[in-house]
Amino acid sequence: MSTLGDLDIGAANAGGSAAEGAPKSPLTDTDRARLERSLGHRPDRHELEERNILKPGNLAPALQARRDELQKSQLADKLEGRLERRPEKDDLVNRGILKDQSVAPALQAKREELQKSQLTDKLEGRLERRPEKDELVNRGILKDQSVAPALQGKKEELERARLGNSLQKELEHRPHPEELRQKGILPQDA
Repeated sequence: MSTLGDLDIGAANAGGSAAEGAPKSPLTDTDRARLERSLGHRPDRHELEERNILKPGNLAPALQARRDELQKSQLADKLEGRLERRPEKDDLVNRGILKDQSVAPALQAKREELQKSQLTDKLEGRLERRPEKDELVNRGILKDQSVAPALQGKKEELERARLGNSLQKELEHRPHPEELRQKGILPQDA
């Protein structure tokens, strides 16, 4: 970095006399010292880029301008694409993201409160009518939790085997078709 003493200030002193021999500065010694301190503490290029005062990179200003135009154009294209893919207003209203504008804003809170109350009533009614746990176990919807989960598979396997054995015994003791015809359960010609 250069100091003021190294600078050519001959142009500032062009009107000075040659007899004096030394060039004269328009700055006083105090101003010169203050200016040198300021120059010594000025931020470097990296800091100026971070503060967004200088553009990053070592491109010529004309190229920087073209790069900025290209980035702006790319951003505009990206925005246009997102705007084309954004959901319709009706879809946002149906999903509960936007408020329905068909009701006056002063009544929207009451409408939402009414809808919430109706939903709560509907849910409570369904909960009151739901079947008991034992009924769901009997219908095979829920598993019987009287057995540890690790043994649940073995219990079901044993239950199927028991039902299979029971069915086999019933099939062995069922009456013959002739016997059912004599009792009038089956028609004579079947």
